[in-house]
Amino acid sequence: MLQLLFSQLAYRDLRLHRHDRDHCSDPTGVAIEIPVLLGTDSVTAPPLGPSSHQTEPLTRQRPRPARPSHDEVSAHEPAAISAGSHTGATDPDRHVFDRPLAVGPARSRRRTVVCGIVVAALLVALAVRFRGDAASRLSGVPAPRWHWLAACACCTALFYVANGLSMRAASGLRVELRTVTGVQVAAAATNRIVPAGLGAIAVHLRFLEKRGMTRPAALAAIASIKAAGAVSHLVGIIIVAGTLSGSGIGEAVVSPVRSTLTGIGTGPVLVGCVVVCALVTGTVAHPRVRAMARPAARAFRTHMSVLAHSPGRTTVLLLSQAGTRLFQILALACTVWAFGASISMMSVATVYLVGSLVAGAAPTAGGVGALEPALAFGLAAAGGDAATMLAVVLVYRVISFWLPVLPGIVALAGLRRRGDL
Repeated sequence: MLQLLFSQLAYRDLRLHRHDRDHCSDPTGVAIEIPVLLGTDSVTAPPLGPSSHQTEPLTRQRPRPARPSHDEVSAHEPAAISAGSHTGATDPDRHVFDRPLAVGPARSRRRTVVCGIVVAALLVALAVRFRGDAASRLSGVPAPRWHWLAACACCTALFYVANGLSMRAASGLRVELRTVTGVQVAAAATNRIVPAGLGAIAVHLRFLEKRGMTRPAALAAIASIKAAGAVSHLVGIIIVAGTLSGSGIGEAVVSPVRSTLTGIGTGPVLVGCVVVCALVTGTVAHPRVRAMARPAARAFRTHMSVLAHSPGRTTVLLLSQAGTRLFQILALACTVWAFGASISMMSVATVYLVGSLVAGAAPTAGGVGALEPALAFGLAAAGGDAATMLAVVLVYRVISFWLPVLPGIVALAGLRRRGDL
């Protein structure tokens, strides 16, 4: 901060010195402005002397932005230097403070800090407001057993390793498992602020392009990962379908969505569905969108054909995506057992698969606000205490969803520093 302040002060003193030196008057009283590097208006004038009263054409440059880019500076510097050589004048004051230092990142950082302070203040106010109610409801919740929480953290780490194996199998790149796992952790950190998984898609796309894949091929690899995940999720629901019948878990998981739609009303819900369908149809039918999507679709078909002729890669892709679901189920089960609840693994798997499917329709980052009530209602319907299951879901989300943000930020910075992003 002090360095930035001193740099700005030095730049201001330099501009004042140039203004006093360059804005002078000749004996005829005509103001002459010597070209200033990166100035807004500059004119070319003859050297002062007996013939300075002669009329010469003045060349006026178009005003440029206050903070030009590096390429613009590089393009205009030769012209300014040649102008100085024609007039016989050199600029002895040209140094690192020719243009002001960019203060955009500092302002952005201050804005982020202010937003963080405001959000923290709101969270503290909510915690103080509902502290008594939460304490009364959670008073009967037993203390968790820490070895089960450690097992939950290990399952979360294995979840990211399985995702890394999926990316390596889908792309066909020879990348270290440590690197692709770091990419998954970094993608998870960006997914916490961008809805519908767009943050992870952007990180994966950037990484694959940096590794030499074209954009259509990278998009096809990401789409194959999503397709393999959907297939494994559907197979999991088919496996646990026997648990759904007569257990009440499905009705309990869907009940938050049903109550929300009932509160909104049938009319607004239908209007919203019609608007969404019309927007999607119009977007897909637009000629420009179809022209842009045609290469991606062709690349996706080619990529799927390559996977079909590579049974080893296809097997690794499907098994790793099934492993991501399995490790999430194990993490939730470890959290349930940490609080002493006796719920079977099959019931936990049913709750997670159905709950994540229902919460996937929510337009929030990572299903925040939609997955938690679905899991809590489902676990309570599976035989757990309502207050205890709420605590289970909150602890599970903290370990599997929020804690990876810190290593994700570190991994993101490391990948950018190494040029992988």
